[in-house]
Amino acid sequence: MKTSRVVNFREVMITVILSMICGVAYFGWGFLYNVMEAGLPGSSEIIYGLWFVASILTAYIVQKPGIAMLSEVAAAFVEMIFGGQWGLSTLVFGLIQGAAAELIFAGFRYRTFNMGTVILAGMASAAASVPIDYYQGYIGDLTTGMLVLKIALRLLSGALFAGVLGKIVGDLLAKTGVLNSYQLIRSKTDRKPSF
Repeated sequence: MKTSRVVNFREVMITVILSMICGVAYFGWGFLYNVMEAGLPGSSEIIYGLWFVASILTAYIVQKPGIAMLSEVAAAFVEMIFGGQWGLSTLVFGLIQGAAAELIFAGFRYRTFNMGTVILAGMASAAASVPIDYYQGYIGDLTTGMLVLKIALRLLSGALFAGVLGKIVGDLLAKTGVLNSYQLIRSKTDRKPSF
């Protein structure tokens, strides 16, 4: 069954609502990030992937072009207006991280949203954030070994906290019935049972 790739109002609304929730959470994670960095520099990479979950979660639910980028920018905007510590650069991070996830979903033509795809999208967002950090001077003075470790931890965090967690949250929401009119549910019911 062929479905429309045009995003409708209802899909934009759930994207915005979930992005707002994630944006508030992003603001809170900033404090946790600071505590972890103060306690053990570099340990914050373990939770870095939490900043990409909006794009993965909403794209997994809606499964249409533009949703990953829209949601990550919207979440970054909410984080910024709540007084996020990174100011306007938060929007740059949101745009680039959302675009990276979007490219992965586009590469699969918005037809494959399994665990492997969402993990790859989370890792792409993580990878896209590294050059921004380097440009802004956050990681430019690290030794090669520490830089490699930081990138590896960030990729792992993107895979787990954005990819796996985003899919798990989407599946939990689906079980409640609130997503019955969204592509996530339609794509599951359109599949033929395999014997």
